[in-house]
Amino acid sequence: MMSQKRRGVFIAIEGTDGAGKATQVRLLARRIASQGRNVRTIAFPQYGKHSAAPIAAYLRGEYGSLKELGPYRASIFYAIDRVTARSKIMNWLRAGNVVIADRYIASNLAFQGSKISNWQARKRYWMWDEEFEFDLLGIPRPDCTLVLYVPPAVSQQLIRQKRQRAYLRHWKRDIHERDVRYQNQVAKVYAELSLFDRSMKIINCAPDGHLLPKEYVHKLVMAVVERRLR
Repeated sequence: MMSQKRRGVFIAIEGTDGAGKATQVRLLARRIASQGRNVRTIAFPQYGKHSAAPIAAYLRGEYGSLKELGPYRASIFYAIDRVTARSKIMNWLRAGNVVIADRYIASNLAFQGSKISNWQARKRYWMWDEEFEFDLLGIPRPDCTLVLYVPPAVSQQLIRQKRQRAYLRHWKRDIHERDVRYQNQVAKVYAELSLFDRSMKIINCAPDGHLLPKEYVHKLVMAVVERRLR
């Protein structure tokens, strides 16, 4: 029913930690708005809201290690946070807005899916999570998902440059960021996801091991988005 009524376009910007998602969301929103289109942006998790409190606690390690919590239980935290924004996103789309999300369901698929070593089991998890969020909870599907890829070695350098974030309290990095092996696996799983979901596009932000200028990455992002907007 949602696909029959919506008139806007929903774009999700995903990627490895430190890839510059917030920067690219800001540049993309500014560019689309300059073309005379109405733009709305939203970031997940919605830190500072009650719906994101369990996520913040999880990332601080208060519920145990990555392995102890597992992919399915952790996924529910993020899904509940997204469903609280469901009506807002749907209303924006019905009004004809271009909606840009900084992280969305693909973050669950990549980060939580990376906890599963077996390919078939990981694929079953992906199918479960998509059915849970899109079908059961009814959150809108993105029209286009872009994944900003940064090699794990570069990603770790960028993570170290991040400012202190309020939701982490006394921690500098969350439990995802502190585990280098886990970050390596997340990068691989994002690549697998692009084969599982053909609407997902990978943008390599550091093809030679050095981060491209944000303006150049923006051009790569815009080249994909313009085709979708047309």
